[in-house]
Amino acid sequence: MTNEISLPGLERLLAACEKYPVQAKLRKPWGGAPTAGSLILGRPLDPMLAAFYSRLGGLLLDLDLYVNACDAQVNGILMANEEVQPYWPEPFRSLLVFGGKEGSAYTYATVPSLADTQGFQPVVEVDPYEDIYALPIASNVDRFFDTYARYLEFVYEMPDFSEDRGTWPVFPWHVPEIIATDRTLMGMILEGRFDFLMFQEGVEARRVNEEIREWIAKLRAAST
Repeated sequence: MTNEISLPGLERLLAACEKYPVQAKLRKPWGGAPTAGSLILGRPLDPMLAAFYSRLGGLLLDLDLYVNACDAQVNGILMANEEVQPYWPEPFRSLLVFGGKEGSAYTYATVPSLADTQGFQPVVEVDPYEDIYALPIASNVDRFFDTYARYLEFVYEMPDFSEDRGTWPVFPWHVPEIIATDRTLMGMILEGRFDFLMFQEGVEARRVNEEIREWIAKLRAAST
């Protein structure tokens, strides 16, 4: 099944890296990579993520995106989850981390509890700083690759594009128009299926909760 799953989003991302000055470091696939549904610290591996590892042993873009290595030298996806499990509270501990932003604690993870009938899991960006929360950014792993490819296309095609990355829109906060193209994800957000990961209790969390509500309002506006 893994080899039969197409990953057009991944192909689009790699094509964007070839079109624009984005260096993509690819690792060779490993025959011993985990397969769809195999458990990683009790969490089932998403079929699309398994399909990714059947093709590549890991991915690192010279911007900041990386997908944890999983090859004969290092089982990075296991190590990434071992690193966060002792410290993250539930429900975040039940997420499956598979990548992140290089040089920061921001991570990308699938949500096993929200898998669809095919077992495909949506993707969130986890912000563990201060009050931990997660933003939904894709309805499945390949859609995540597609969304990030769209982000690169948007950045490099901006009329006022600058090499200064400090001027770039922040993913995913500043690109609601791109996130909102994922209609399946939008349906899940509007149904409140990610609320348990987005909104936290407590006085200190109020500011973040309000920022998230404003972001969702921008998603709504962009999707109409």
